[in-house]
Amino acid sequence: MTLSYFRNFLFLLDLFVVLAHASATDASGTAVTTRFWDCCKPSCGWKAKADFTQPVQTCTKDQKPLTDFDAGTACNGGDGFQCSNQQPWAVNDTLSYGFAGIFITGHVEDYWCCACYQLDFTSEGLENKTMIVQASNTAYDVTTTNRFSLAIPGGNTTSHDACTTQFGVEQSVFGEENSGVSSKDDCNNLPEALQDGCRWRFDWFQNAEYPSANFKRVTCPSELTQITGCARHDDKQVQAASSGNSTNAANRQSPRSSVVGTAAMILAGLLSV
Repeated sequence: MTLSYFRNFLFLLDLFVVLAHASATDASGTAVTTRFWDCCKPSCGWKAKADFTQPVQTCTKDQKPLTDFDAGTACNGGDGFQCSNQQPWAVNDTLSYGFAGIFITGHVEDYWCCACYQLDFTSEGLENKTMIVQASNTAYDVTTTNRFSLAIPGGNTTSHDACTTQFGVEQSVFGEENSGVSSKDDCNNLPEALQDGCRWRFDWFQNAEYPSANFKRVTCPSELTQITGCARHDDKQVQAASSGNSTNAANRQSPRSSVVGTAAMILAGLLSV
């Protein structure tokens, strides 16, 4: 093998890495949305989940920020809980901010952890509403479609008892398993720190049941990164669209397909050296 061979190899490898990196900043498509709130340490709260400034902030039982990012999740007997301020709020009548557990088909956590996405809702009643969420968690329980599971207190409870451990209340306060509370009045029974986010579901979100949305990667608002303490190093490369709808992934080459195609070009180049 010649020196020229290795030079070409390194050049093509660098090109591949750049294009693969760019694909994460250009993510877009259609998705379903669900909801959750289980008080567990967010999946993006662990070290090395992505190329970010720090993992998503987690909290102690009494809502103080944890400095030990290796602390285990409260859903498995650990000391790490989801921080109560990682809940949604309305900016105005048509825009809200919040956090979500995300799954984007064909990818793993380093693709989305701490990235922000604009959700333009397409379901009846929410057509003119937009939400910008930061990926604080991962929704690996459904892997057949793009999915954004919105972090909404009282929006959905699970078999985990971390909320009971954290707040010293009965699990029933958070509603029925897999559905959450049934009315805005039920939000009054939640711990005070979680009540506003619960009411948001019935006010701004109109208690929508799993609405669909177009999504696209956008630059994270400081209002979100200041809460989680987490910002991706590739965020400065994101070109947030100023207007228009997100592009349907079915009508364009997917980032994953683009990277695979590039890999094939790299291999062809190496073989021709």
